[in-house]
Amino acid sequence: MSDNPFKVFLNGRLLPAGEATVGVNTVAFKYGAMVFEGIRGYWNEKEKQLFVFRLSDHSRRLEDSVQVMGLDTELSGVEFSQAVLQVLENNAVAQHVHIRQMLYVEGDGEMFTRRPVGHAIVVIPKSGWFAGKQEGIHACVSNWQRINDNSIPPRIKCAANYQNGRLALLQARLDGYDCAILLNASGKVSEEPRGCIFIIRRDHIATPKITDNILESVTRETLITLLQDLHQKEVVERDIDRTELYLAQEVFLCGTGLEVVPVLSVDRHPVADGKPGKVTMALRDLYLNVVMGEDSRYRDWLTPLYANAKMDNASVR
Repeated sequence: MSDNPFKVFLNGRLLPAGEATVGVNTVAFKYGAMVFEGIRGYWNEKEKQLFVFRLSDHSRRLEDSVQVMGLDTELSGVEFSQAVLQVLENNAVAQHVHIRQMLYVEGDGEMFTRRPVGHAIVVIPKSGWFAGKQEGIHACVSNWQRINDNSIPPRIKCAANYQNGRLALLQARLDGYDCAILLNASGKVSEEPRGCIFIIRRDHIATPKITDNILESVTRETLITLLQDLHQKEVVERDIDRTELYLAQEVFLCGTGLEVVPVLSVDRHPVADGKPGKVTMALRDLYLNVVMGEDSRYRDWLTPLYANAKMDNASVR
């Protein structure tokens, strides 16, 4: 963190990254009592503008996470959004970034402690995830089972949830795969630890249901809308069997960090001809145009950071 050029927001203060520290004896550190959002900001060089993608939707989901995980804070979704914009503007951000907003239980409390709640925002320079992976990625179906709503709810972003996915990714990497696909307790496809999954089979597009123990993903919702509105392709939300991954014409993942990524094989079975699919790549290009502000039909999903679109004073880092 010490080489991060951007200052960190910590409980209302902006600090150099190396000075923004949290005690190791906090409830958040001891028991994983922390929720977060991952948000993307995209720099449009032509307009000299940073666009934050679906900021209010991420803030609403953060409110849900706070409520479900029992963090006692008076901060609201509007204040979460305002804090993100404040940090970006004060850092004069003029490049693609990933923004991580966190709320966590401070102090040396018990496992059930609800407050005080700390608030932190970290901005990290980040280009597209797909860079360097132009051919796509290779997946396996994990031996680890996806957590469920009656154990630790996967629909919200609680840091503790990600231990489930971390175990799956560790094993996948040891076995020579790029990523892992988790099945739920019913043996149906759930999600990849960092993103949601779509398949195209017999020219029909499908994705697991929200109740299949997936994150209530902002990116997933975005792609469903884009496919329906712009490609006239209805996305069916349904149970998906493991073997459908082997038989699919196309498989792709999506997420704020992942963006849109083609899956080339599952368990060493090539997906179709083992190359990125046409729908996947067209959707990826469309998605990137939308988040960059180059498609005017979806500008309402974007929050421009700077008041003047042709900004001259932002520092390019």
